[in-house]
Amino acid sequence: MDIDPGGLARNPFAAGALGALVGLKFTPGATWPERVANVVAGGLCAGYGAPALSDWLHVTSPHLASGLAFGVGLFGLSLAAAVWQGIRDVKVGEVITGWISRKS
Repeated sequence: MDIDPGGLARNPFAAGALGALVGLKFTPGATWPERVANVVAGGLCAGYGAPALSDWLHVTSPHLASGLAFGVGLFGLSLAAAVWQGIRDVKVGEVITGWISRKS
């Protein structure tokens, strides 16, 4: 079985996993199971999200699509963590009370 380096480079799962590996540099103190989970999640996010993002952005070049997959793997987990923290920080009761009091 021959491994095609060009085909591997165009695979969004592989590019995302490599991006997530680079992203581990910016997550100090993570345990090994957390690091493995980050790389797997980065690869999966890029593998499924980058082709959709490429279609949405009308990216036709396979090289640009691979770069996009690498970027999704690199920044996807950080973005997801920031969104999740933002959801946790929102005080839903205060938002609803403010919305209701503004109506009257």
